[in-house]
This record gives sequence, structure tokens and C-alpha cells, in this order.
Amino acid sequence: MMVDRYYYQQLNKEEQEIYRVFYYGVMDYKSIIPIPESGVLNQAIFEKIFQAITRDNPLIYFLNQSSCNIAMDAMGHVAICPQYFFTKEKVKEYNRKIEKVVNGLVGQLRLPECNDYEKELRVHDWICQNVAYDYEGMDKNKVSRVIASHNILGVFAYHKAQCEGIAKAVKVLLNAVDVKCIVVTGDSVKSGRSVPHAWNIVDIGTEPYQLDVTWDIGAMGQSKHHIAHDYFNLTDELMNQDHKTDSRLPECKSKKANYYVQRGCSFQMRHRLMAYIDRLIELNERIYEFRAEGRLNKIAIEKEVSDHIVQRFHEQGRSSVGIKTCSNRELGIYRIEIS
Repeated sequence: MMVDRYYYQQLNKEEQEIYRVFYYGVMDYKSIIPIPESGVLNQAIFEKIFQAITRDNPLIYFLNQSSCNIAMDAMGHVAICPQYFFTKEKVKEYNRKIEKVVNGLVGQLRLPECNDYEKELRVHDWICQNVAYDYEGMDKNKVSRVIASHNILGVFAYHKAQCEGIAKAVKVLLNAVDVKCIVVTGDSVKSGRSVPHAWNIVDIGTEPYQLDVTWDIGAMGQSKHHIAHDYFNLTDELMNQDHKTDSRLPECKSKKANYYVQRGCSFQMRHRLMAYIDRLIELNERIYEFRAEGRLNKIAIEKEVSDHIVQRFHEQGRSSVGIKTCSNRELGIYRIEIS
């Protein structure tokens, strides 16, 4: 199992020392964690280290992220005073269950026999099919629901979570099979409105890619038979259209492991797209999914392809053809379904 601590590496030596002391103190379930005398710990540094630990270590799901503070005695000694959601015995019980679930999924999805891209794809698809977005995960009247939805318990115990819990579960599963993956936090932007959000960056073939499983769950709507891959391995250029991070991150600029590139259905030229559509028609496919890049990504392309499909079906003697479209024009992704 990989221990991928990206945010630890972004700290200076003094901050890293405090990180280590804090981490091992939490793992020992200490209520007071003295920091090294050489360390300087003000509120800003504490928040920076705290964020690094909670992003790097999703298995510390039992740490209360909203009620953890620092204290100083009369001699000037500084300590961290964490608070925990569960008792030490309950954490041990949960840990056994989480380990069983994770190991079971690794076996069920046959991840050890896959390359890194296929591991990521299988984890993504399993979560999309089996985990629902928890819309009640912000209801302060349901404290246990809020706690679970924002960490890995939501995914592994209840199959319901918000974006933070989903992103952390992705990291746990991929790190378990030696794929580098980090949790990213920031804001998502829709219709000019920004809301706090969490997603992932995954390393595939030595290149980092942006991944948002939560938004792919949202793109599926009520359908569980079709899995969306709109936000599967994007570049920064595409992701930054509606995601804004609050941290310094690896630069994601490769397109090689993008879902549509890997499937051979990402196009920059019209004639290649139409040749692909014709092949699907010959195979009598009902779903036509593709990505249009550059100048090919224009509003007219969806209608042009739909009209082309209808015309080909009419030539085959099918006079009544129903068309259902679903598009993400910002990313150039189009899905046309025939009925």
C-alpha cells in the first residue's frame, strides 16, 4: 500500500516536524499533543499543517476537523488539543470494518491485475454505480450524517457521501493498490456561484490528471446503467473552467490518459468523427458518445451528428427514430441516444 503524502512534502522542515508529532499523537489518540520546543506554531501555521494532515491521511476519519485547537501554558509551551468523533474502541472497530471493505473491493474489482489507468477506471466506475451524493450531509440536525458524509465512512459504510468523503475514499482505494492520488480542495463554480468542493489528482503513467468522481455521479442523474466520465483525467485548462483550487498542485497538462482519448473517441476533425459515428451505426449501437476538441466543439456539432445518424437510419429503412441528447459543451462531451 502506498503512503502518498503530497501536502507533507509542501511544508518546510519545522512544519514537517510538527506534522509528524501531530500525526502520531492523533494515531495514539492523545488528548494533548505537545509540539517540539524548536517549533513555531501560530494559528495560520496550525491551519496549514492541519489541512495537510487531513488531506494526506483520509484514514484519520475520527478527527474532528472543526474542533481542534492549540493551547499555550504559562511557560510558553505550545500543544495541540485534538477532539475525536468516536471512542478509541469504536475507532478500532471501524478500522477493522473499513479494512475489510477496502480489501474486499480490491479483490472484487481485481485491481492488482490491472495497470494504473484501469485501476482508476474501475474505482471511479464502482463509486459512480454504488455511492449516492448525500444531500442531507449538511443538515446540522443530523450530526452523525454530517460526520460520515465528509469522510470515508460515508462511502465504505453507508454508500452515501458528499464530495470530501468521495475524494478521500478514491485516495484510499487507489493508494491501496499503489497508485498516487491526492485530495484537492477548493471551489466549484456553477452559474457564477462558488461552493466549497473536493476532488482528486491522480498519477497515471508518471503524468498527473484531474479527476472529479462527485461531478461524474452528478452527470449520471438518475441513470445507473450509464456511467459518466466527463471529469475523468482532465487537464488543468479544462478543469479550471469550473473548479478553483486553494492549494499549489502538480501541473496537469497531458491528455493521454483522458477517458475519451483512451477510448479513441476524442476528435479534432469532422471527417474522423463522422467515420467513427458510421462505424457505430454499422454495429447497430444505440449510444453515440464522443468528445469534440478545438474548433470542432461547437453548438452545431450535436445537431449535425444527430441529423447524420437519423439520415443513415432512414437509408436503412427505419423511418421512426427517436433522439435523446445529453451534452457538456464546456468540456466538449456529447452523448446521443437512439430509441
